[in-house]
Amino acid sequence: MKSPFWCPIQSVSKALTIFLSLVSVVTLAQDRHQVNFSTLEKTPLTYLRIMVKEGSFVGYTDLSGYLHYKEDQIPKNSSLYISGYGINDTIFTLQNLKELDTVFLKSKEIVLPEFAVSSAQLEKLIIGNSNEGGWEVKSPIKSSNPKEGSVYRYTIRIKIPKNKGYYLGELKFFVSKILTSKVDLSLRVLVPKPTLKIKPGTINYIQDFSELLKENMIVTIDDPGWKTVEFMEPVLIPEGVKDLFFVFDLLEEKPTSNFALANQKTSKSIDLGFYSTEGHIGVFNLDPIHPAVEVTFLKEK
Repeated sequence: MKSPFWCPIQSVSKALTIFLSLVSVVTLAQDRHQVNFSTLEKTPLTYLRIMVKEGSFVGYTDLSGYLHYKEDQIPKNSSLYISGYGINDTIFTLQNLKELDTVFLKSKEIVLPEFAVSSAQLEKLIIGNSNEGGWEVKSPIKSSNPKEGSVYRYTIRIKIPKNKGYYLGELKFFVSKILTSKVDLSLRVLVPKPTLKIKPGTINYIQDFSELLKENMIVTIDDPGWKTVEFMEPVLIPEGVKDLFFVFDLLEEKPTSNFALANQKTSKSIDLGFYSTEGHIGVFNLDPIHPAVEVTFLKEK
């Protein structure tokens, strides 16, 4: 015989389950946050790197410019360093982000000289040597700055001859065999102001650099060895520029891919650089050993 209390108990049980489910959904929704990053012209800023000062959290904006994060991922009262293609590095507090739906950032200057290639006859200037292999490394390069945490980026300076009329044709780089998984990286090419002289061991500021590419370039790395990046449209090197900085930003929240560049000793025009979260950028003290890269420049004959 069924208990006369069965139906009420069953109803109360169902109601309690629904109530707890709703509480769980609301709590989960409250725990998740999103904020949009956009230029003043309302263009989404994609693949920006947002990093807690101490390196305990790293996130990236998506193709719509949104950063998604959970409240418990970022310590309270944190400062977040924001960097990426098209902007100058900046700092926001967590409280600032939580109070905003959209963060509008001023666009960085992009150097886009107008020109047309009038000749089919092009000569090449190659810096580096992809015919040689790379010297293997035991681990990826990491910043010596504790604020960077375990997140790292590769920065490489290429010294350009004084000849006029060169444009960027191709970049090759040698990925070390210590790579453990597929990873995407954001490739930026930066040029300093013509009046800025790059000195080894000296800190410069990202505000004094301009983007050379007209858009963010994403490269997928899935195995070791030489990789080739072809610039589909000619990228003219502005007159007076003596240095190009290639910046590799890994699009991973934790450095699990073990991405690293092998080393070489083939050119005095290639130097290992640095680019830290505070927007400090420059070249380390000169060393004959450098990352294994090859850059091809083109010029009309």
